[in-house]
Amino acid sequence: MELRYPLTRYVYRPVSAPLAALLARTRVTPTQVTYASAALSFGGGAAFATRMYPLGAALTFLGSITDCIDGDLARETGRTSPSGSYLDHVFDRWTDAALILGLTFSDLDSFATPGFVALLGTFMTSYTRTKAQAVGTDCEVGIAGRDARMLILVVTGVTGYIAIGLWSVAVLGLITAVHRMAWTIRRLDAAG
Repeated sequence: MELRYPLTRYVYRPVSAPLAALLARTRVTPTQVTYASAALSFGGGAAFATRMYPLGAALTFLGSITDCIDGDLARETGRTSPSGSYLDHVFDRWTDAALILGLTFSDLDSFATPGFVALLGTFMTSYTRTKAQAVGTDCEVGIAGRDARMLILVVTGVTGYIAIGLWSVAVLGLITAVHRMAWTIRRLDAAG
């Protein structure tokens, strides 16, 4: 069993790949699917903020599947592009923030601290990989990439254990960011 991005590989892609193949026969573009994915995730964040946690979880899950469809559709139709990849990655950060902030604002008195740390952990996890790519390597290492964070947020919404979910995203994100930093520094020092 492949351990890198298991949720994407074993849950999302079995759904997204056939849907992308169907969409390839239409005029729908990967960019349109990217916007739809972002809209679903923003809706998930709004649902979380208004304490409609199961709805937020469902929209987050659908947004994650749709986030896979855009890439599958781009590959299926030969319409991959740097601008499409850029848009997808930037929307990933926006939607990460929307989901975490939605959960946080559902009860700001209770969830401000774990929400803030979860946002920090999420952004540092992403930034450490993006910066590694910018300096000539890639660090897909770590226990809490986006795949894991999305699973935690969906489970959080379903179960209603908001503080536990936010602290999980926070701690695992910070561990992943530090792991990626150490891995990248070792890789760059070895290369250079």
